[in-house]
Amino acid sequence: MKRLAAFCLFACVACLPGSALAQFGLLQQGLDAVSGGNKPAEPAGPSGNAAKAAPGGAGTLAADTTYKNAARGFSFTIPAGWKLESGDPASESALFMKPGTSWGFQFHLEQMTPSFPRKASVDASLKQAKEMVGIKKYLEAKRRDDGDAKKKCGVIGWEIVEAPQKNDYQRIIWQAYDGDNYYMNFMAHSENNDFEAARQTLRRIMDSIRFCQ
Repeated sequence: MKRLAAFCLFACVACLPGSALAQFGLLQQGLDAVSGGNKPAEPAGPSGNAAKAAPGGAGTLAADTTYKNAARGFSFTIPAGWKLESGDPASESALFMKPGTSWGFQFHLEQMTPSFPRKASVDASLKQAKEMVGIKKYLEAKRRDDGDAKKKCGVIGWEIVEAPQKNDYQRIIWQAYDGDNYYMNFMAHSENNDFEAARQTLRRIMDSIRFCQ
């Protein structure tokens, strides 16, 4: 589980379109701060297979539960039967999983410098993401804004749905920036062979994320 948590944390960095963002000087200024210089770890259990959350027990949600991150002005809803594996929903990172499966949802927040060009970053990243759809590395790519972009609680961003990945994880990822230049990465994921079964639930979690509520 520790390796899986590490994967989920550092996968935030892995999904950033580095070639597009490098032109804005983010790699040294932002990505190193997010990753701590670490390479994304592949999740694996003792047998070498992708790790799964432990069986349900203490901490498993009895009902659908909405969490609010007051600092950044967003909320999200986690389904009944899931549990918080690490982090704090009110902080800058948290990981939830459905016990006994590879289904998970996590977010990570990181503040960029005031001069970081968030609009240019979103435009370039979405352009690259759409090109990735063209070569079938992504299934979908779209612009995704929420709230009032003129207010600190509003965000601008882009969302992608990955094709099956070589590390055996397939993800829905929304990356966004708010008015304080906070970079936000929201990710719902599962193993490749679980993704179609998980997709509706993962989509529901991703669509539950709301700003300025």
